[in-house]
Amino acid sequence: MLTTLRAYLSAIAAALVAAMGAVLYLRGRKDADAKHEAQEWNEYVNTRKRMDETDGPSDADVAKWLHERGKRGGGV
Repeated sequence: MLTTLRAYLSAIAAALVAAMGAVLYLRGRKDADAKHEAQEWNEYVNTRKRMDETDGPSDADVAKWLHERGKRGGGV
């Protein structure tokens, strides 16, 4: 009887340890995903700032591009 009780308690303890390990693993994944998402957002913001700070193409550049595109046959 003592052996059976010890086996049941060992099984319960193993299940609890496995459940705690799973919880800690998933929490770590969630934290890593949140950190990665924040990093992606910061990269987007920095890229957008650089895009806004630069000047667009000049009218001459646009006209040249349209001219060369017309020579190719106008395909998309």
